[in-house]
Amino acid sequence: MDELVSRAYECRTRATAGRVWSALIDPEQTPTYLYGLALVSSWADQAAVHAAHPLGHALKGQVLCCRLEQRLSYVLQGAADDPPVYLTWLITPDSDGCTVRLEVDELEGADDADDAWQPVLTRLVELLGP
Repeated sequence: MDELVSRAYECRTRATAGRVWSALIDPEQTPTYLYGLALVSSWADQAAVHAAHPLGHALKGQVLCCRLEQRLSYVLQGAADDPPVYLTWLITPDSDGCTVRLEVDELEGADDADDAWQPVLTRLVELLGP
């Protein structure tokens, strides 16, 4: 049986925690950095998450933890037999912006994980602006 492997990625932005939060939950902004996926949810703990792609791909999931402008955790999965991916976004504000940390937990064997997830943070920072 495969085990979950945890990876973490981090970036800095001059954006406020509120601006980062907006980018994480706004379905008009998430496609910019999340491979075209528009995330739709009420963003309350245990709420459903729907991730739609313009080419018709869809993922479903659930909010695991939602603390305004601090922490957002959710799980996404394609078909029922697809492995789930757990994403946790942590926002740590300071006097010059924020540090954004993305923690990804997925099944062992995702060898290209760094190639998949590091660009997500790079595109998020570009979206947030200088």
